[in-house]
Amino acid sequence: MSADLNETRQELRTVGNSPLVIFIVYTVGEEAEKNGYWEWLERVDSPFFNAIPGVRRYENWIVERNLGGAKIEWDYFDFQGIDAEESLEPVWFNPDLDGFRKEWIRLWGYGSKEPSPILRHAYILRPVVKLRPGVETDHLVMTAGRGEPPSEGDGVFRVEAVLSKHFATGGQRAEGWVKPAADFNPLGFDWLSVTYEKSGGEDVSMNVAAAEPNLTRLTARRIA
Repeated sequence: MSADLNETRQELRTVGNSPLVIFIVYTVGEEAEKNGYWEWLERVDSPFFNAIPGVRRYENWIVERNLGGAKIEWDYFDFQGIDAEESLEPVWFNPDLDGFRKEWIRLWGYGSKEPSPILRHAYILRPVVKLRPGVETDHLVMTAGRGEPPSEGDGVFRVEAVLSKHFATGGQRAEGWVKPAADFNPLGFDWLSVTYEKSGGEDVSMNVAAAEPNLTRLTARRIA
């Protein structure tokens, strides 16, 4: 394979190039970060998920600052880009995933004995405004709201459906493992928009307007 072709294929493995994206929000136990959680994400978690057939791109992010709007109860989120719509079910029920998820909970915990409905589910995002090639960086501003999604942003996604996480179903492919967001949506948002920034930290937060009262806006940094 030529170097140019290999580089092109790598560029295609992006969240922005995915027809569907699974959005996973969560917290970790109090001791997780000082016990090496970030290093584990880079060394174990990200390579594992990116090697699953049907996954185009898997990314781990941490929320750095909430700039206003509805309070969120999660500190981390993952983008899991799927390479085709028909890949959703085999990816979500990949036979290696159940054991991996159980080990994740054993190692890091959920920060509470009984996760809330928001954390017991993941969310299927469908691109409304597709990301432009090359726009993605390690820092982003996310805005989320209700109603019709906006038409502006580096990428805009509609929350289309809700998935039950494996620990919520005992790892079984239970009936109703995916539900339309119009019928059930504990995330509380109908859409998400993302704008990528070249630098992070205070530079991003200081240059981003606070969210309007009916919106939630936050800055985040990619870990892996």
